[in-house]
Amino acid sequence: MNSLLNSQTETRMIGANIEKKALKLGYMPLSDCLPLLVAQKQGFFAEQGLDIELQQEVSWSNIRDKVIVGHLDGAHMLAPMVLASTIGLGGLRKPLVTAFSLGLNGNAFTVSNSLHKQLRKLNTAGFKHASTLKQLIEQRKADNLTPFVFATVYPYSCHNLQLRDWLASADIDPDKDIELVILPPSQMVDHLKLQNIDGFFAGAPWNSVAILQGIGHCLVTGTDIWKNAPEKVFAVTQEWAEKNPNTHHALIRALHQACQWLEESSADAIPLLEEHLSLSSPLIDQACLTPAITGEYIVVKNKEKVKAPGILIFNRIMANFPWLSHAQWICSQMHRWGWIPENISQSDLIKQCYRPDIYRAALSDIKLPDDDYQENIISIPPNHQFIALYK
Repeated sequence: MNSLLNSQTETRMIGANIEKKALKLGYMPLSDCLPLLVAQKQGFFAEQGLDIELQQEVSWSNIRDKVIVGHLDGAHMLAPMVLASTIGLGGLRKPLVTAFSLGLNGNAFTVSNSLHKQLRKLNTAGFKHASTLKQLIEQRKADNLTPFVFATVYPYSCHNLQLRDWLASADIDPDKDIELVILPPSQMVDHLKLQNIDGFFAGAPWNSVAILQGIGHCLVTGTDIWKNAPEKVFAVTQEWAEKNPNTHHALIRALHQACQWLEESSADAIPLLEEHLSLSSPLIDQACLTPAITGEYIVVKNKEKVKAPGILIFNRIMANFPWLSHAQWICSQMHRWGWIPENISQSDLIKQCYRPDIYRAALSDIKLPDDDYQENIISIPPNHQFIALYK
């Protein structure tokens, strides 16, 4: 009885300084939205004195716009979107910040059966490098055929940046040699089936959905391109963060607890994920959700699963820390493709948007890195050209 009273008193004390208790948070129906779902289901938000309403959205631009105008207090968001929105790329200009990474990895590049068959004729050894695709693209040019069409989820996404980097490593110009289109993740499989696209680079579970439907092959995973790459973050507007510092800290603590829980019990969360993601598509079931969550990945239908324990990381190796080196890589790639105006100070932009100081303040009771730039935990892509042009 005393422990219960102590727990209730502690919860009231935790919630006492919170500026805003009732919050609306947005998410996209993807496997890496799990920290938000778990924090709600396991009561981690409530333990921090928060009353959370989760809202599933249909597109990344929807999420961005609702956060910007205040319809959402915060959201599951693409990491590059935070930087892009702050300087007005792709929509309204509104400073956003992130002080919490929702995890690492999770993406893959799935191509149509037809394209995979063409690639296999040229190479049976594997496709971790894009050289075979380059050969096929050159053949198509010589035959005056239309370029391949590949889809990513949003222009300012790690999906787009990783795919571009992988293609460029084989001298494929993503702006000239192929056609890149933008589609919501939930539409990727349908467009692949209808042959409107030849492949897509998206997050879990949509690659597994295409493979289990028998309409695609996983050509390369995100971890093949860059092991332990940044992906989604929890983001709020800078204005919101300044007005609600204690609420922000409480959200970070709850999400961190959820990510720790997932690291130990991710398989237990699959029914919860199915419950929420099946609302977005009738194609979603536990079979397509399991591979990325358990680390037993499916590359081809009816073939043996591939052990990939790092395909989606929620907490270990400081996955939740908002590394400035992640933002630095994102900025370097956005500059590489001509998206960041020359008058923008990239170093200032990085420090404005990525806030390890807030992360440290929220989690002051645990041991955290002293450095904001990390060199040895997360590897740089082997084919990566790091263009560090900072002002």
